[in-house]
Amino acid sequence: MRRRTLIGQAAVLAALPARTAFSRPTATPDFAALERSVQGRLGWFAIDTGNGRTLAHRADERFSTASTFKILLAARVAQGVEGGRWRWDDEVALHKSERVPHSPAFDRLLPKGRATLAELVQGIIVESDNPCANVLLRHCCDSPAGLTMWLREQGDTVTRLDRWEPELNENVPGDPRDTSTPRAVAMTLQRLLLGEALSKPGQARLWADLQASQTGLKRLRAGVPGAGWRVLDKTGTGYRGAVNDVALVFPPEGRSPWVVVALQSDSRASTDELSAVHAEAMRQLVRAWG
Repeated sequence: MRRRTLIGQAAVLAALPARTAFSRPTATPDFAALERSVQGRLGWFAIDTGNGRTLAHRADERFSTASTFKILLAARVAQGVEGGRWRWDDEVALHKSERVPHSPAFDRLLPKGRATLAELVQGIIVESDNPCANVLLRHCCDSPAGLTMWLREQGDTVTRLDRWEPELNENVPGDPRDTSTPRAVAMTLQRLLLGEALSKPGQARLWADLQASQTGLKRLRAGVPGAGWRVLDKTGTGYRGAVNDVALVFPPEGRSPWVVVALQSDSRASTDELSAVHAEAMRQLVRAWG
């Protein structure tokens, strides 16, 4: 199995632009070539918050959000804490019947029979825990539709959540449920994580959880040069090639952050191969914007 995965990764990388060309700046990343390398769709929207420039590809097409919605849910919880509706140390009861696949944090917390909002948010961001997300959706939004209503209040008229984990990862062609567009997600993340929708302390708490997550090491994080660069990201992975990553990218020397949203669909390539597309797209953005 590992041999087949490595062969597949080699095939994808062979189809990507040669690394020897990385030293030659390009005006525009070739997202179409990246799509062809895995025979899928790549949705992309990046914002340089320092000068307002943007870079888009399929920016207004709908893609399954998969677990990237969890950073939006975490921001909803943070805003509720700031508004006095609840506190980070409020405890929520946990029940074995709530367990669904991918539950690393939930399984650790379940023996206590309860968890704080802070623990649940950390679980959905750091480990992308699914039952923790469902618990928060019930407690803080009443339902997935409640998160959608809150997003409308934040000015996002596109992003929607309709189902619980793990059904929301189905990604059926043409189904608008549990989808958004790269542009909409990027604009909402900018408002929530960098704008005035949350206080600086609230943003800092979410930034810390994003930084602690290890799920995106092969995706957008793998595409920055290294020294001096920092990437805070939330991944999502669903069916039919829904391999996603959304990030705040901090260039070196105190430059303003970038908001980067990369959503994929329709490819039959492996998760590792699609993660390599994220990394290469990020490398091309860095070359284009420096």
